[in-house]
Amino acid sequence: MLRHRLFGIPVLIFFGSFTASACTCSKAPPGKCAGLQADDVVFLGTVMGFEKLAAPAPAPDSDAASGGNVAASTVFRYRFRIDERFAAAEGREIDIFSGGEDGDCAYTFKQGEQYLVYPNRAEDGRLFATICSSTRPASEGRALLPQLRAMRRGQQVASVFGVLHRSDPPLLARTDDPDDPLPHIKLKLWSKDDRFATSTGPDGVYTFYDVHAGEYIFSADLPARFDFTQKTLHGGLPPFKIPNGACYEYNVAALPTGKIRGSVLGPNKKPLAVASVELYRADRYSNGEPGLWAYQDSKGNFEFDHIGAGEYLMVFNRMDRLDPNSPFPRAFYPGSRDRSAARAIKLKDGQQLMKADIHVTDGYPTRQLRVQLKWPDGRPPGEVTVMAKAEQGENPAAHRIADGVYEFSLLESSHYTVSAWEDLDPHRGPARHRSGNRTAGTDGAEAEECVAPARMDAAPVDVDGADATTEEVTFTFAAPGCSSKQ
Repeated sequence: MLRHRLFGIPVLIFFGSFTASACTCSKAPPGKCAGLQADDVVFLGTVMGFEKLAAPAPAPDSDAASGGNVAASTVFRYRFRIDERFAAAEGREIDIFSGGEDGDCAYTFKQGEQYLVYPNRAEDGRLFATICSSTRPASEGRALLPQLRAMRRGQQVASVFGVLHRSDPPLLARTDDPDDPLPHIKLKLWSKDDRFATSTGPDGVYTFYDVHAGEYIFSADLPARFDFTQKTLHGGLPPFKIPNGACYEYNVAALPTGKIRGSVLGPNKKPLAVASVELYRADRYSNGEPGLWAYQDSKGNFEFDHIGAGEYLMVFNRMDRLDPNSPFPRAFYPGSRDRSAARAIKLKDGQQLMKADIHVTDGYPTRQLRVQLKWPDGRPPGEVTVMAKAEQGENPAAHRIADGVYEFSLLESSHYTVSAWEDLDPHRGPARHRSGNRTAGTDGAEAEECVAPARMDAAPVDVDGADATTEEVTFTFAAPGCSSKQ
């Protein structure tokens, strides 16, 4: 098993923003620079070849061997030629693995291309690459590589460094979007005690040296209609703290200041309680590909910021899901079900369009179901879950309207299995019941100490969405049974 299986920790205190659909990477704050350690492996190398390894057979007592759902994970072995060595990695060639238990976080390399590689060492000694480390194409290491070389030579390393480039929000990059560094831009770091200034070089790289510990505000003298931020942030850059002796990689971007705001309005012209929309460049829309998401807030508005000049397509319920929480079919701005009748949003540089509403009609018939929970012997401490699992379409959300009372919106076209359970508080004291031996109860009678179960379940109930006569379901929890404590 790999160390740091889900939360990759870079060898140095360099952090980037890496994400994947089924992978969660840590985003640790800046720390003291660890330097290059004796057991680290860091190198710049070119992929010479790769192979898919046969998955090992499951152990006799594993879930897979006993008919469970655990599948053997795919592992790739990449053969690298080492072009430049920063730590360890003896020899001219090295094998780097990817996949296995880290399959969702696995880094995919391309043959013939050059990478800066930060592998993690598995318990069996193999070196694995994940997207949660600082592994990246060599072209994306132009700020980091000079710091690694300085560190290897025992020279001074920058306290804060990175690349400033012009960018767009995720999934909205221009078709011909190059890696667009911004040269000769003045940058400032300041805290209540210190002021630092620098400028980006021809390749957009900046460095700040000898930055003392503190909380800093970062600013840039950008051209008009650009916001200094990161492409994954809503709004500008927040302040950040660094300690003394940091070596913090912080890549920043100049994003456009355009904005699109609106509401998804129902037939009554009021915002839907639950709604999300996706934004695409008009020439890149596909029913099967995700766009940039925005969710309608409690005030009934969604908003996309940092949107550049161009033509855009906006859609509600792109996948046309049967969703009882938002029971309306797919709709393109300003309200058409068909892509061919959608109206493109034409945004100028820096323009802010504040009333881009999508109107939805022809909702799916729904009805309400109330669920009541009862504990005749008193509710024990714990966390309650109420669920309605749909036979067709999405599951409805449970809305708590009172203590022990919940409400669902059901599609009339579907059937549901409604269930409820309580995960009991593990810190509660042991239960007691009279048994004539062992422990005295609070009333003076002798009682036997026993262990209550971790969870209480009520029997599930099937409900037809079209059955309007079933307006309420009641779940009654029996007192938690317990077994004698050994």
